[in-house]
Order: sequence, then structure tokens, then C-alpha cells
Amino acid sequence: MTVNQVVHQEKGLVKAFKRYQKRYLSVGKKPDVEKMLSEDLYSTLRLEGEKITKKQARDLFK
Repeated sequence: MTVNQVVHQEKGLVKAFKRYQKRYLSVGKKPDVEKMLSEDLYSTLRLEGEKITKKQARDLFK
């Protein structure tokens, strides 16, 4: 990784945390963990080349 890639990645993490803080922490809501984990699972498996649908990923957490 180059320095520019690391800095860009850090900016992305900061942006994501600010959105998370604005949506959940500042108003006292809790994130929907089931939805978040199913989306992460779907994205990860698609990146690895597995054939999975979003519905199948959601069903794994029910």
C-alpha cells in the first residue's frame, strides 16, 4: 500500500464513523445488527466469488 492509499482508507473510516455516530450514537438508536451482518456476509462472499443472493444471506441470520 502506498501512503496515499492508507490516507484515503483512513478518510473513509472517519467518514463511516461520523455517519454511524450521527445516525445511532447521537440519537440513542441501536443499529440493526442482523441487517448489518447479513450485508457484510453477502459482500464478503461475493468478493470471494461465491454465488449467494441477499435473501440467502438474510436467511442465514434468522
